[in-house]
This record gives sequence, structure tokens and C-alpha cells, in this order.
Amino acid sequence: MKRVFTHLLGVVLLLCMASMSYAQGVTTASISGQIIDATGEVLIGANILAVHQPSNTSYGNSTDLEGRYRLPNMRVGGPYTITASYTGYGS
Repeated sequence: MKRVFTHLLGVVLLLCMASMSYAQGVTTASISGQIIDATGEVLIGANILAVHQPSNTSYGNSTDLEGRYRLPNMRVGGPYTITASYTGYGS
């Protein structure tokens, strides 16, 4: 009987720990987009800088061949100031 109780207790604890792992929630954010000029042409290699205003944390990346950028693992919340720069264009 004691052995059955021990196994049952082990299963219950395992189920409790598994359910707690889902309770962590979202702890990071991300921003993505595409940079194009006034004529609709994509800007390959444009530099993107996002600054989290409350903490002054900076996140940066450059655009890919389709002018798309991704900034993963950012602080949740905002506000953010996002700046794009490219040679020959203003920020």
C-alpha cells in the first residue's frame, strides 16, 4: 500500500510541475517590418535602431534582401523610438 501511495504522489507532483511550466507567460517582445523608399523599392542593408525609452536599452539590426527586419528578444512594453538609416537617405 505504501508503494502505491508513493507512486501516486510522484505522479501528482509531476503533473503539478508540468502545469506550472505553462504559467511563465511572455517575457520578451519583438518588432518586425519592411523598409521601402518613396518609389516602393526595398532598401537592402538599411540599419534599424530601436531604443526602449524607460531603460535606454538599444536593439539593432539591418534589413535583408526583401527590405525586412526583425528585432527579437526585446523588453516588453514601451515606448520605443525606432530609427532607420540608409546611405543617401535621411533617418
